Amino acid sequence: MSQASAQAALKPAKNPKAIPPERRTEADIPLFGPGDHHFGNGLYLRVEHRGSSRKWFTKPTCIDASGEKKRRPFTIGNPDQVRLEAARELAIQIHKWADGGLDVRRELDKLNEAQVVVPTFGQHAEAFIARHSATLKSEAQRANWGNPIYNHIRDKGRAIWSLRVDEIYVNDVIEVLEPIWKTIPVMAASLRAQIEMIIGDAANRYSITRLQNFNPAKWTKSLQHSLGGRPPKSGETRGAQLSVAYKDIPALMIELRNRQCQSARAIYAITLTALRWQEFIKMRMDELDLDAEQPTWTVPFSRFKYDTMHKQPFVLPLSPQLVEIIREQIAELEAIYGPGNFDYIWPGSVQGRRGGRPADHMSSGTMLGYLQRSMNRPDATIHGFRASFETWSDDQFIEGTKSPKYHPHAVEFCLAHVAPGGKTKRAYRRGMMFDARIGIMNDWADFCVPRASAAIDDSKIVKFRPTA
Repeated sequence: MSQASAQAALKPAKNPKAIPPERRTEADIPLFGPGDHHFGNGLYLRVEHRGSSRKWFTKPTCIDASGEKKRRPFTIGNPDQVRLEAARELAIQIHKWADGGLDVRRELDKLNEAQVVVPTFGQHAEAFIARHSATLKSEAQRANWGNPIYNHIRDKGRAIWSLRVDEIYVNDVIEVLEPIWKTIPVMAASLRAQIEMIIGDAANRYSITRLQNFNPAKWTKSLQHSLGGRPPKSGETRGAQLSVAYKDIPALMIELRNRQCQSARAIYAITLTALRWQEFIKMRMDELDLDAEQPTWTVPFSRFKYDTMHKQPFVLPLSPQLVEIIREQIAELEAIYGPGNFDYIWPGSVQGRRGGRPADHMSSGTMLGYLQRSMNRPDATIHGFRASFETWSDDQFIEGTKSPKYHPHAVEFCLAHVAPGGKTKRAYRRGMMFDARIGIMNDWADFCVPRASAAIDDSKIVKFRPTA
């Protein structure tokens, strides 16, 4: 055969319908127009709307529930994904199932499940955590969302970590939750919800019918009973945060002021703010206005989602004592890193080189460790200073009366709590009683650091020596 005739033999026919169905090849597929075209062995190619959609299907004769025989179509796949020979083989198999009286749809589901390689829970958990964390808005959430899974399943060596997702049952979930259900209930509830999300995602991605019908981590009465009932409410197992009695605060503030180091200054300052440590340690230079007639610290809504209804930032009025300690901290940072060469007011370390740049903000345990160990206050916590402030505010009365001195809503705003009232009330409330909070925060600062006793004992000050 000449080369020209050989090439002609390889070209598809101009009229593909003239080719017997069994002899049609993949090269003939693009030549067919709209309609159903037989490719042998009961396999058909359906071309829709000017050839924009093509798919393989077959139509075996099946017996329905009433015993009547009917031809039913079953889609096999797209020609771009399923080769012709594979489609023919599957068409033959489908006809065999139908002729044998089997449920073709169920047999196809079994075949699909057998072909899919289902990952282990650990493998899918890591992939899911990476995908889901990227969608979270908060930096802290993105960094920590998967910690319950890693800490209480992977690091504890729980069997569920190595099980294929389709092999997980309720008893595997119970094994993970039971040890922490009564001791750290908030974490246990969060962990259960995350397990449910991961299993549910895997069930959908890998078409695991059993798990789509019932997720073994779903919160049910049965699971609740197996775990010994509802978990304790938040705070019942740990108790309230330990706090310093507010009458002892002034003496503690004098001791902190005399120490003259960053950790002591941070504890001193956070006591005057009455805010949570999670927000305090991220205080930045560009959020402070220390030279205003009324100095303020403005925390943007993007980082401190306090007023979720109106998306307002949280503005904290700064007392003179608080401005003084912040200025002192800034002066120390400028001596180490140089003016304008740092962002966080409370960096992770002040032992950097002159002219360098601090990497990040202070960690969550720095102040707590300093308070409990260096200052020998094991009965106190940083969060407890908020309780000290609120207890003090409750004991303030208008002079000569038993009437409360401060509006309770203003006190709640000082603590960055949502003020009392339902959703409708909050929708109408646009302000956060800023002027009232100025008076409260100044009174609190005057109580903590009385002007008459604010002087520092120079003999007890540990002088700052910047690292060369």
